[in-house]
Amino acid sequence: MPRLLVLADLHLDKWTAARRIPLALMPTGSFDQFDMVILAGDVVDKPKVRLAPALGQIGRYIPLDRVQVFPGNHCFYDHVLDGEDRLAQIVTTAGAHYAQCRSLTLGQARILCCTLWTDLIHPTIHPDIIAADLERGMNDYRYIRIAGSGYRRATPGRTRAIHQQHLAWLRGELTRPHDGPTIVVTHHAPILDQLGTTGTLRHAYGSDLTGFISEMRPSCWLYGHTH
Repeated sequence: MPRLLVLADLHLDKWTAARRIPLALMPTGSFDQFDMVILAGDVVDKPKVRLAPALGQIGRYIPLDRVQVFPGNHCFYDHVLDGEDRLAQIVTTAGAHYAQCRSLTLGQARILCCTLWTDLIHPTIHPDIIAADLERGMNDYRYIRIAGSGYRRATPGRTRAIHQQHLAWLRGELTRPHDGPTIVVTHHAPILDQLGTTGTLRHAYGSDLTGFISEMRPSCWLYGHTH
């Protein structure tokens, strides 16, 4: 039976700065058993400089032709939110595969991958209030830019719009008939009540998609971002 490994939040640039290689701590051959490895976001910050070396490091332990990559929020730090073409180029040039909003197949399983971001929805707090708190409190909105229509900081409104796009893509894919299990893999969480973080800032980590999950009924949902 084909085997899948999902890893998120490796933050390999932080480990490199500390002169440590976490994958090297695994016993030799640990990754050989996996037919597909998905890196579900936050491989590095500053991807134009650091992503290719990080993938080269990963390639010493996992064959990159088995590796699927899609970005987390940190993968846009010192980069632009509308610059995924550059991220895709770096990933494919390294020999891996770019999996943003892609449906993958492994044996009988269908695997749906996307960053997702968050919806800023709270039952009693207006999204504009949540957005203002996130803009003040989260590094995402300090270190990520938007290139189109004038170079400027990314905003919670823009990431919320991407969330809506990715959720619509997931709905479309989950609506398609599939004879086998369907696994959803996202960077941001599809839950709110188990995140640990309290107050409005938890809306930077997840969205309450329990209704969506009950309606669409994927076999399982794997996510990162919450460490």
